[in-house]
Amino acid sequence: MKLLYDLNSLRPPRSGIGYYTQHLLEGLIGKTDVEDIAGWVGSTVYQGESLDTLMRDEAALGKAAQFSEGWTASALRAARYVPGIYKSRTIVRSIKSAQVRKHFEQRGYLYHETNFIASRYKGPNVVTIHDLSHRRFPEFHPRVAVDYLDDGLPRTLKQAHKVIADSFYTKKDIHEIYGLPDEKVVTIHLGVEPTFRPYSEEECVPALADLGLRYRGFVLSVCTLQPRKNLRRLVEAFARLPADLRHAFPLVLIGADGWMNTALMRDVEPLLQAGQLVAPGYVSRAALLKLYASAAVFGYPSLFEGFGLPVAEALASGVPVLTSNVTSIPEVVDGAALEVNPYSVEEIAAGLERLLNDEPLRNELIAKGLRRAAELTWESTVEQTANVYRSVVG
Repeated sequence: MKLLYDLNSLRPPRSGIGYYTQHLLEGLIGKTDVEDIAGWVGSTVYQGESLDTLMRDEAALGKAAQFSEGWTASALRAARYVPGIYKSRTIVRSIKSAQVRKHFEQRGYLYHETNFIASRYKGPNVVTIHDLSHRRFPEFHPRVAVDYLDDGLPRTLKQAHKVIADSFYTKKDIHEIYGLPDEKVVTIHLGVEPTFRPYSEEECVPALADLGLRYRGFVLSVCTLQPRKNLRRLVEAFARLPADLRHAFPLVLIGADGWMNTALMRDVEPLLQAGQLVAPGYVSRAALLKLYASAAVFGYPSLFEGFGLPVAEALASGVPVLTSNVTSIPEVVDGAALEVNPYSVEEIAAGLERLLNDEPLRNELIAKGLRRAAELTWESTVEQTANVYRSVVG
């Protein structure tokens, strides 16, 4: 098999889709029936050593990303709300990569689009749909993003020979909303990197010291700061905890700035001023691993997930998890977390207080979580994905 990818998702700050793309590439390189792997960013082709460098070298990724920080990055984030910006970006990227795609199309490469909207491609192609939250909760997304997905997904799904869904929940959504036949959609769960594991207090101290935190002494949440992650209810629930618990276990919000956050920023301000909340924004991967493993509780009461990778990463890190009882999350945790109604501030608050005060329950969930996470491996994700490719080209 000869495989082709759009590599734009590898640009930092890396999202879950970027890590998904990288793990596929890393796993597929070792497959005996994979003849070649290539990809593009703009009009530049990455193949062989240049692809390896792009995946592994932070400097190369930084050059590919260009404006990931500073005022330019802020302006680009604000541009999300400009009508036509998504469509214009897509047109520009399509024009730049047109000749690249045609070249690989003529050579028989299978194109896998890992990030929802596929470029036009006449050869064999596969697409991964991570969730359909823009259809279930359009009010939680910038209007231009919803329009972009609504415009591009029908064509993408029609073009694709196979569609990969991250969960059975997402597969059901694809059937209900777009009417695809069952045999065209394949469910493949995501995996957890082996680097997400329990770490000792000694290993975690440097990362904790930078944020003034103590080992097993805080509540952690990791996500892009956006409405469907339900952070306002999480913050309100945390604010309802007894003052001694809030001081002993501050809430730590890790994640890149997202959208529609004005109300959230207003809510967190009193807790920030009181030293009961820490919001460092986006942190390095190395620091994130230690923060996961150091948390007393991981809180993730998201309203909608196509999979919920941060929850799986928390399970693997040996931290008890409080999460939602809706969408794909029960499928992912499989009984290894404390599940609550994400629309109930009272349930979230009660769950947090229970976990912080009940050490036997925390230990029970830690053990269950480690067992569940061991079942979610990237090796399995890669092999199942390769089987999809084989079914298309075979």
